[in-house]
Amino acid sequence: MRIPAATRHQRYGRRVRLISLTVLVGTFVASCSSDASTRATDAPTTTVAAASTAATTAPIDTASPPSTDATTASSAAPDTSAPGNSTPVTSAVPVTAPPVPAGVTLRLGDQLDYLKTVLSLSGQDQNLPYTIDYSAFLGGPAMLQAFQAGAIDAGFIGTTPLIFAQAAGQSLVGIAGWRASKGSSYSLVTAPGHDDITGWADLKGKTVAFQKGTAAEAVLLEGLDSVGLSESDVTTVDIPTVNLNATLEGGSADAGIQTEPLTSGYLAADPTANSVVKAEELPDRSSILISTKDALDDAGKEAALADLITRLVKAYTYLQDHQDEVANAVYVKTYGLSPERAAQLSTESGPTEFVAVPGDLLEPQQHLADLFAEAGQIPAKIDVSSSFDSRFNDLVAATKAAP
Repeated sequence: MRIPAATRHQRYGRRVRLISLTVLVGTFVASCSSDASTRATDAPTTTVAAASTAATTAPIDTASPPSTDATTASSAAPDTSAPGNSTPVTSAVPVTAPPVPAGVTLRLGDQLDYLKTVLSLSGQDQNLPYTIDYSAFLGGPAMLQAFQAGAIDAGFIGTTPLIFAQAAGQSLVGIAGWRASKGSSYSLVTAPGHDDITGWADLKGKTVAFQKGTAAEAVLLEGLDSVGLSESDVTTVDIPTVNLNATLEGGSADAGIQTEPLTSGYLAADPTANSVVKAEELPDRSSILISTKDALDDAGKEAALADLITRLVKAYTYLQDHQDEVANAVYVKTYGLSPERAAQLSTESGPTEFVAVPGDLLEPQQHLADLFAEAGQIPAKIDVSSSFDSRFNDLVAATKAAP
């Protein structure tokens, strides 16, 4: 999928709550929000009031090149080997988000209230020293359009849209990342009655449905590559993920790339369909908070982003201890799965954890970008390392280490 021309972003209603592509699966809690029903279109809504007081923690030093090692703390531990210091000393690692000047507004792209809900569930949406102006989108490609139009400062997408953004020359960089600690939620599913497809190799000559430009295409490319095939060996049907189940049921494709919890709903509705293989380790397990370079060059917005990242790290720490609550709110109440299946999906995805960027994401991300170039989905090969900015890595590490 080529990056489309800039358009006005849209706000979506509860009718599209079925899925948010790539990054909402496994770690998805957005649908827990109770205020996300009918939405107006076009204009974003300010939902967090600004506080006039600045943060009280000391600023970080972003002048020197930051470390990309997420395990490095910003303050040194005391020397317990010195004479007279035989008792171990525990020193809290300071969280060093810089003060936010008064009057800052951060225009934040969200997907189905995901970031808003993560912050709300954990209580991290209280007393923000800036205003968050949320805009809602369905999937990364739509958010990239808003970035292109200059409508937002930051937002989160999967790693696949980040590749397309870089290939299109958009001035965006990934500044923080989080991912489910276990496997991917994507799998290859068959149309009802297709017992002739048991793995990636069986797709040769078949028709496969998925949404191009998203993690679903990444899954297909990686899967085909693992058995020596490419996208040219299959006939593709570009279909929004929310319409994939109906496409398979209607016989318009032999197989498709689907994601939980939609896979569970599809298989429950038609027991002659099968999930034949789970996606292997993919960079698209990760969600990436991206920012415009203009926002990072603005001292106030850079400080607001640092504060937001700190709050998100704390929010996920909270959610790690409340997986049952999240599974019940999302999978049971929203998607109608049984409590048993909800618990199973939660266990399969595992808790969400923050990671350094690009860190160990770099190699698989480069491989994926190369596959997109070979498939003709981006015009030329790119060096994905230039699409990341690691200035907040030490802040993430310090926040994770703090009690």
